[in-house]
Amino acid sequence: MYSDQTTEDERLIYHADLLSQLSNPKRLEVCIHLSRHEEDVNSLAKKLGISQSALSQHLTRLHHSGIVKVRRQAQFRYYTCDHPGVQRILKTLSKLFDAELAPTPPEATDDSAHGKKS
Repeated sequence: MYSDQTTEDERLIYHADLLSQLSNPKRLEVCIHLSRHEEDVNSLAKKLGISQSALSQHLTRLHHSGIVKVRRQAQFRYYTCDHPGVQRILKTLSKLFDAELAPTPPEATDDSAHGKKS
């Protein structure tokens, strides 16, 4: 990730790019899925309910940013997200929002039914 020669400005640019990539809801969802297990494009596109072409564009951006890795096997490409910084971000988001980051958002609940007041 960094070398001894990496400047503070280069580190800031790297972190800003990483956060920028994760600021897109669909790319964040892709990272959540791929942080749990490796997936091929076809399977992941079906799970996310988006076209293979749209997913491929997101995966290309994430791959160029170093967030996801690709493994080729025959004609298939398998993607994973084991980036340590992204793993920490996902864990932190889970703690901040007191919810497990899941592929689909939890169903909306009526806070009044749980005795909570706004």
